[in-house]
Amino acid sequence: MSYQSVDQLQKVLTAKVFHYAKDSKKAAGRALGTLVEIITFYALKSWGFERNVAIERPLPEFGNDEITHNVEYSLHPSNLLMKMKFSRDELPITAKKIANNQKLADLGITAESMKSNALLSNDLILRNSCTVCDCGETFINAYLDQLRKSGGQYSIVSLRRRPFAIFECKRVGVEEGMRKGPQTIEKAKQGAYVARTVSALQKIRLTNGSMGGLIQKRDGSFRHGDYYNLMAEIIASDDSELLSRFILTVGVVSNHGNWFTSENHNKELKVLAQSYDWLLFLTDTGIA
Repeated sequence: MSYQSVDQLQKVLTAKVFHYAKDSKKAAGRALGTLVEIITFYALKSWGFERNVAIERPLPEFGNDEITHNVEYSLHPSNLLMKMKFSRDELPITAKKIANNQKLADLGITAESMKSNALLSNDLILRNSCTVCDCGETFINAYLDQLRKSGGQYSIVSLRRRPFAIFECKRVGVEEGMRKGPQTIEKAKQGAYVARTVSALQKIRLTNGSMGGLIQKRDGSFRHGDYYNLMAEIIASDDSELLSRFILTVGVVSNHGNWFTSENHNKELKVLAQSYDWLLFLTDTGIA
């Protein structure tokens, strides 16, 4: 069943699903935020990035490992280690069971690095991008490939710690009955800070109002120029040094339709658009 708008969907969730909650409207809003995250994950999967995806991993700021930020999705360079088949009798498929595979055991995985996650539970609850263990500059994830009545198959993948892209989801908009969304600017500021601090390619506002870009190489030299031209050059290049420290930042935001118009770009939109490299919108039609 579809709804005319996100606001209409939130009304239904508030009245019929989360009516028991102390703040049913807030609970419905959080559920819609989860919906944005689900749509984003399956978009990444449909684009062929599933085996690059990590979920809610701490991402250090560039040049400042003391401060990390959890992001909804990060995309990492990955290497397929193996594919494993299993029967239903072997459920649950836990990180410990996966790590006991001889090929993984040869990697010297320690008990301290092991996670308590389960890729697939006895009740067939799936954990997407299930982290098995952390190995310093790499970590190992498991991904379910297929599931049938008799059993299934999963892939075990090694991913590099530093991602090449991040996707952050923000459910922003002016809710019905409100002239302004009081929390939307705070969400925009949070996202903007992360987007501006994780990549080696730094944004610099020039005196003419345009956006300049600056990136330092390991030999101490700098490359600079128009931010978007420089970003395109780095992405298209085969310079492993620059690519290894560049992170594409993507914001995925819900737009309630009343958040902004072509004539009126609210401050939240400007903050997000000028901070993320790409800004993708989920409209009322896309969500409801």
